[in-house]
Amino acid sequence: MARKPFIIAALAILAAAALAACGGNGGETRAPTSTPPSAFPLTIEQSDGQQLTLEQAPERIVSLSTHATEILCAIGAGDQLAAVERYANCPLGSKEKPELDSYKPNLEAIAGYQPDLVYVFSDTDGIVEALRRTGTPVLYLELPSSLDGVLEQIELFGRLSGHENEARELVQSMRERMDAVRDKVADVGEGPRIFHELDPTYFTAAPNSFVGDFYNLLKAKNVAEGATDEYPQLSAEVIIQRDPEVIILADEAGGVTADSVKQRPGWDQISAVKNNRICVIVPELVSVPGPRVVQGLEALARCLYPERFP
Repeated sequence: MARKPFIIAALAILAAAALAACGGNGGETRAPTSTPPSAFPLTIEQSDGQQLTLEQAPERIVSLSTHATEILCAIGAGDQLAAVERYANCPLGSKEKPELDSYKPNLEAIAGYQPDLVYVFSDTDGIVEALRRTGTPVLYLELPSSLDGVLEQIELFGRLSGHENEARELVQSMRERMDAVRDKVADVGEGPRIFHELDPTYFTAAPNSFVGDFYNLLKAKNVAEGATDEYPQLSAEVIIQRDPEVIILADEAGGVTADSVKQRPGWDQISAVKNNRICVIVPELVSVPGPRVVQGLEALARCLYPERFP
C-alpha cells in the first residue's frame, strides 16, 4: 500500500471498522427532535464558498465521513442516517446502516438512498457538483483542523439535524474534560519532546496538523516542528538526532510495537527508548475528529505526564 494514501485514510477513517452497528433504518418512525422550528431556515457556508440553506431538519442523511457518522449518532440523530461511509457505522443502536465508499463515490448509489442531505468532507471525483446538478442537497465541509474545530462542528451538526440540545450537552461535557486536562498542565513551561509515529516509514504529525493540535494543547515539544507538510515523513537519522523523550505509536495496524521500536538500529540512543517511554494509542482516538477526541487527549496526557494523570 502506498504510504501517503495510508496516512490520509488513517486520519479520516482508520478505526471505524471497530465500531458497532447503528440502530434504525430509513423506514422507521423518527424520534422527536430537540431543535425548535425557529432554528430553520438554516444557512451554512461550505468549504468552497457556496451556501446551503436547509428549510427543516433532514430526515434521510447520507454521511460520507466517519467523523460525521460518529457525531450524528452521538447526538441522537442516528435514525436520520440512510447510509454511511463504509469505515463507520453508528457506535450505538441495533441495526447496521447501508455502506458507501467515500473514496470512490458513486452518484447513482448515493441517489438510490433518496437523501435529503449528503455530507462530504472531500470533493472526490467532482462529487459535490455532480450531486448539486441532480438537485440533491449536499453539505461540503472539510474535516476540522483543530480540537476546537471538532466542538464547533458537533454544534453545527446538532443544529442542522434538529438535535441542538443534545449537541450542546455533548460539547459541554467534552469541553469540561478538555479544560480539566488544560488545568493540570497549566504550569508546565515546556513539555517533553515527542515523536508521534503514524506508520512504520516514519510519517508523523506536525504541530500545524489536526493530530499535532493534541500536543499543542499538552505543551509538548514536537520533533516535527518546522515541517511544511501537516503530515511529513522524517528519517530515522533525524528522529535519533532530535531525541524524543516520548514516542507515541499509532500504527499497530502496521505491526509496530514498543518492543519492535527498541530493536531498530540506533534507536537505543533515543531518550524515550532508554527510559521506556513508548506509548501505544488507539489510532482512531486521535485520527477521527469526532466525539472520542477527548478520550484521545486524556490518553496522551497520561502518556506524557503520568505523574499528573495517574
